[in-house]
Amino acid sequence: MKGKKIIALLIVLVITVVGIVVYFISRPPQHQELLPQTFAQLPEKPKLIDEFHHGLWVYSVAISPTDPSLVAGVDQDGTIKLWNRNDTKKIFKFFRHPEKIPSIGFSPTGKLLACAGYGTLTIWDVASGTKINSLETSFRQFAFSPDGKQLATLHENEKGIHEVFVKIWDIRNPKKITEIATLYKSPGVIGYACAIDISPDGKWIAAGYVSGTVNVWDLQTKQLVKSIETSLHLMDYLKFSPNKKYMVCGGHDIDMYSTYFVKGHIMWELPSWQRKGEVLRGNVENLVFSPDGMMCVGANDWSHHGRGVEIWSTTNGAPISSLPTEATDVSFSHDGNLLATGGKDGIVRVWELTQSQLNLANVRNDVVRLIYYLPKDKEPSPNITQKIDKTIRKVQKHYADEMERHGFGRKTFTFETDENGKAKIYHMKEIPIEAHDMQLNDIWLVFIDYKNDLQSVLTDSTLKHLKSVGRRYIHYDKTFTFPTRRKGVIKDNIWMGHIKGFTGDSSFIYATKKGFDWRLTTYTLKHLFAVLGREHRLNEYEPNVFKRFFYGINRKMPWGKRWVKLSKCEAEWLNKSRFFNPNQPFFDKRPEIEMDVLKTDTDSRLFQFTAADEDGIHQLQLFVPKETEKQYQINKFQGCQALNGKKTATVEFEIANPEIKRGEIRMIDMHGNIASREFRFLEKTSEPDKEE
Repeated sequence: MKGKKIIALLIVLVITVVGIVVYFISRPPQHQELLPQTFAQLPEKPKLIDEFHHGLWVYSVAISPTDPSLVAGVDQDGTIKLWNRNDTKKIFKFFRHPEKIPSIGFSPTGKLLACAGYGTLTIWDVASGTKINSLETSFRQFAFSPDGKQLATLHENEKGIHEVFVKIWDIRNPKKITEIATLYKSPGVIGYACAIDISPDGKWIAAGYVSGTVNVWDLQTKQLVKSIETSLHLMDYLKFSPNKKYMVCGGHDIDMYSTYFVKGHIMWELPSWQRKGEVLRGNVENLVFSPDGMMCVGANDWSHHGRGVEIWSTTNGAPISSLPTEATDVSFSHDGNLLATGGKDGIVRVWELTQSQLNLANVRNDVVRLIYYLPKDKEPSPNITQKIDKTIRKVQKHYADEMERHGFGRKTFTFETDENGKAKIYHMKEIPIEAHDMQLNDIWLVFIDYKNDLQSVLTDSTLKHLKSVGRRYIHYDKTFTFPTRRKGVIKDNIWMGHIKGFTGDSSFIYATKKGFDWRLTTYTLKHLFAVLGREHRLNEYEPNVFKRFFYGINRKMPWGKRWVKLSKCEAEWLNKSRFFNPNQPFFDKRPEIEMDVLKTDTDSRLFQFTAADEDGIHQLQLFVPKETEKQYQINKFQGCQALNGKKTATVEFEIANPEIKRGEIRMIDMHGNIASREFRFLEKTSEPDKEE
């Protein structure tokens, strides 16, 4: 009898469960109020509007300051071609300089074109194409005064002493040029001058020397007014900004001169001559300011070292945009809308900046920007913008709660909003990503709604391309790792913190029936904020419905909450992250990281790391492979040490597992700049083999 009661109860229970399931399956869908949805369009890259096939390697380019339709280029053999953009099929003017690897420039009036090598400077009349005059000079650097009446050149000592001085010429009558003054270097300066410029108000003239010294004279009185010491060697350029606010010089870092491709630039504020900042992280052959002085552009012709032609903000040094080309030289038009580039491929290119790039000099940096990916032939899901807004706000609050829990206050990241204070969501269609200008210093988080025909999304060529650009292109030098960019495609090291973009699957957030999982978004952002290892798989879409169900249940369990919480080390790291501290300067002094193996009497292995950074070191972290040397990916957190702004510090980490042969030290300074270096861990009786 008792058994029959149990069977009856089970039958009733089964019927009840089946009835509940049938009810939820067959019930009509709840009415969902459709809210208006708007999407922002992704900004476009600078447009290539003209190409002129010069022939040989183009070493220098210039756009006429009075007529932007005139573009000049000179190649390695001294052949100068002047092109008219209104008639691109033929050369407008043709000149010939007697020396190789010269540089060119228009006079401020646009009437003269000058070209200088390592012995001669030649002046032509632009209108007629005739040669007017020539001067002896020792270097390819020269500078016109802003009124076009004076010309400054560099000359070697006639007595044979290895010293180069500055000569100033009166060129009001270019057919009869007369010398005005000779400026000698200040006492104690070693070496010769190799870079020169005149300020846009005609007040100062400055020259840079191979020893790293910059001398500044009063152009009217010819008296030395300032002598500045730098860490640069063999300066490639020295420039005043057109708005009279900055002076910048660039060249090789003296300490890293043996690694000759390590270059950078240093900027000063005027008239105080206070150092504004420096960037010593890549190869820059030449740098020019925009006419309003709000941007500067660096030309780089090394595809494997740096980011090509990159546009920077002079306000804080933040990268604004880049051109998908490698170049030896770059030139602005007088209105700031056009850029001309020339490089190894022998092509002079003219680019038009879009309004988005022109506005970016005043846009806040280091924000999370949101993209809703949907092919152009599909319609957005109802209220998708509200779902994304709700998700990102919940994630933002979670980070604030976690930072407060660890004693750092309610710090959190910022995401881009529209004029109504709602999340600004960009709509990406089936357009190659190269067409879009994804700002390098931001995080771009892609939301994909799998309910809207997921398979068509996952198999289309655009998404495949988004995943392909997640491959990491890294260059190692003797100190640190930094990300590179080639052919206009975003390459990203999410753990470096300098470029944020698409990184394979790690930046994609897939929807569930209830919307987007805020925990997955939280975990993804951990990687993009550079507080975790390089790889993770928690964010991939799982097509199997049963696996999705059990994964979802597991994440809701108490043990499933650990991966969205912040550890003390992570919160401490984020306390100085750029994304948690708005408007930090991007200028960055060069860091150093070295390693020693400590001999001990125990079986443990102690490794000592010495780090130095003039910006102050906030924290060091050590990462090792998950298992053994066979697994190359370094993504297991080993430990951290806070250094509280010390400029030089030595820390120790213990690695007990003898199978671990590699490791990565990651460092963040007090301004949120991140550097990284990998090491090999050998036996404690051997010297460490540092990986270059």
